[in-house]
Amino acid sequence: MHLQLLRSRPPHNSHVLRAEGSIPFRDKGRAIRVRWYRPNSVPPDEPLPVLINFHGSGFILPFFGQDEEWCATVAERVGCLVVDADYRKAPEHPYPLGSEDAEDVALHIFAQNSARARPVCFSGCSAGGNLALSLTALLGPERISAVVAFYPSIDIFTDIAAVPPSIHMKSGVPLLHALMRHFIRCYVLPGTARTDLRLSPTFAWTEDMPPHVFVATGTADPLYAAAERFMSRLNREGHLDAVFSSVEDAGHGFVMNSTPGKEAFSDAINFLRKSVE
Repeated sequence: MHLQLLRSRPPHNSHVLRAEGSIPFRDKGRAIRVRWYRPNSVPPDEPLPVLINFHGSGFILPFFGQDEEWCATVAERVGCLVVDADYRKAPEHPYPLGSEDAEDVALHIFAQNSARARPVCFSGCSAGGNLALSLTALLGPERISAVVAFYPSIDIFTDIAAVPPSIHMKSGVPLLHALMRHFIRCYVLPGTARTDLRLSPTFAWTEDMPPHVFVATGTADPLYAAAERFMSRLNREGHLDAVFSSVEDAGHGFVMNSTPGKEAFSDAINFLRKSVE
């Protein structure tokens, strides 16, 4: 039931053009599935800012497409070309393959976007937020303008030992430790370096983050403490636009299932709009 709730999708936005496509892997003969969203009020040849989105999955679940409302709303209200990108999942494709797929998507977009020089941003939920934050730090602020992450996994290993979901949870779903451990056992092979930035964005240097960073996490989510520490550090070390949205008594996956979640959704849209102006 929890997974069905997290996976629920709204009707297609009539103000946005949507197309299916693919982007080449670094391995010849293979491709990454993507969906493109573009506001239909904009001429097709007009350059637009780009948002690359990575869905939540626990690194193992086939949830590509669950972020349709987010992608379509960003396309419409921010005026972006949105690329919703799939990536390979564990256990068949453990780390770093999903991370490499995310990087391949970004590098392809940079190559296509180079002549137009429009802002490129990332977004993601949960595991997708982990990929988005890690990739922004790897690629650097010269290439990435902004990142938005909802309830991301910031420190993939210490999150397992975090405080359990609050009994006061009023929205979202509980993210149980047993489930988190299962995700990580499937995704991370024994012997993998625990300080690898591509696994845990907590190891990113502040100066490597993009100019605009927005993270929203519920106080009843076991991922909350690591997210709050990360964003506090960015602010303490002088980042000029690092916004942490603390959603009271929300668990995991709260964005479209509560009034506070919808407010965080709207705040993120407004944040992106200002980031690409």
